[in-house]
Amino acid sequence: MRGIKKLMQIWRTKKERKQLYFTLKGKAKENDVELVPVKIKEIPVHEGVRLKCLVPQCEFYGACRICPPNLPPVSEIRAALQYFSHGFLVVFRSAPISYEEASEVEIKLLEAVEQLEKLSWSLGYYRSMGLVVGGCKLCEQCASLGEPCRHPYRARPSPEGLGMDLTLLARRKGIPLKWPPGEEVFFLGLLLI
Repeated sequence: MRGIKKLMQIWRTKKERKQLYFTLKGKAKENDVELVPVKIKEIPVHEGVRLKCLVPQCEFYGACRICPPNLPPVSEIRAALQYFSHGFLVVFRSAPISYEEASEVEIKLLEAVEQLEKLSWSLGYYRSMGLVVGGCKLCEQCASLGEPCRHPYRARPSPEGLGMDLTLLARRKGIPLKWPPGEEVFFLGLLLI
């Protein structure tokens, strides 16, 4: 009898995950983004990824409270990922755009990830957390470290700043992402559940 109960619990969990995926997929479509399911163990995390924030130095390095060096060590991030059961790569495809236009697209991606995160919460997945590429674009200039963030519920660190290699993850999931970008540009986010 115990085995049947355990099997039913696993089945129910898979069924709930499938329902979550299709619900989120609908919301993603409304926001012109794609969802790609990922297992937590598939997310590559390495100190070398964070090093790319420093070499060549990103404009947000040290200037933004949610960018390196103002983030926990990569080893803590790797351990913290175990808190989540699964995730979704959030993909926004675009024709080639200018650097100035990229900020607008990143805000659009942030809004899509926020909606997916809120929908997950409303479905009882209270652990849900969304991340988006690039530094925070919500303010012209980040508040000083001694001041509170102006957007504490919207500002998110980039996965790369946390040491997560979304480029490698996307390529492993079949997304034809290229550096430098070709005829199609991909902006990536990550929804952790």
